[in-house]
Amino acid sequence: MRNLTPLPTDVDPQGFLVADAYAAGVPRWRLQSNELVTPSRGIRIAKANGRDLELLGRLHTAVTPRCAVSHVTAALLWSMPLPIHLEEEGKGGLIHVTRRQEIGRVKRRGVIGHRAPLLARDVRMLNGVQLTSPEWTWVDLARHMGRSSLVAAGDFLLARENPLSSFEAIQEVINRRPKVKGIRMAREILPLLRSGVDSPQESRLRLKIVDAGLPEPAITAPIFDERGRYISTPDLQYKEYKIAMEYEGDHHRSDPVQWGKDIERDDRLRALGWIVLRFSDVQMKGGWANAERKVRDALVSRGWRGPAS
Repeated sequence: MRNLTPLPTDVDPQGFLVADAYAAGVPRWRLQSNELVTPSRGIRIAKANGRDLELLGRLHTAVTPRCAVSHVTAALLWSMPLPIHLEEEGKGGLIHVTRRQEIGRVKRRGVIGHRAPLLARDVRMLNGVQLTSPEWTWVDLARHMGRSSLVAAGDFLLARENPLSSFEAIQEVINRRPKVKGIRMAREILPLLRSGVDSPQESRLRLKIVDAGLPEPAITAPIFDERGRYISTPDLQYKEYKIAMEYEGDHHRSDPVQWGKDIERDDRLRALGWIVLRFSDVQMKGGWANAERKVRDALVSRGWRGPAS
């Protein structure tokens, strides 16, 4: 058995195109070593990187002209929150790739090919990967996601810090894709999206509150005391009624320092006359009836008399 010679420095040992390796003088036998796998023709990657979506996406878009990583694969690369079944599907090793309609689908092993009327602005570059824009990707996902998951993914694009998109950009893509599957869902969900949300669970909590017929709470608005000193920025709040709502993820409970800060934050709010309601996965997944009652009772205790007739 031949001893493996190191690859040339201009050939990435993590993954590369066969054509580039040949151009660098790598012999054919070197590409057939056990340390390399072939996810698709013309591509070699190190065996340990078989499910590296960013690497696979970079190589697939390099070996195939005028295409972009799309659908679930693009959503994962944009770090969009997805339901567990879609996240698991996306990490399964298959890459979604979209080409312009007049060119035709990509047909190669390891690829799920699509065709779409992509414009130049519908394709972005992220860490060397050509992929569909966040708003195009969101519309692609509309047929595969439930209502609350699609709201959470849309809110993520409009995040408070470093938003990936805007209402106008999402609306523009919806207008250009009137016949794509899932477009009705996308149209219905767009008015429910809000900018400034910090987590998917905050999005789902807000939607549950609204679906229960309760007033829509404000998002991440800072609270100050009578001297203008900053107190906190609750996840959701009813300023008129002085009710703050916090979603507590696992990191809040597992980090003693964070847990202590949360307690002090809530104490400061209560000292100013605010009601502080806290929620976790328990309420979101199985105890919503009690959680809804908690919000409703707090509103009523502060003078809310139900929706206007």
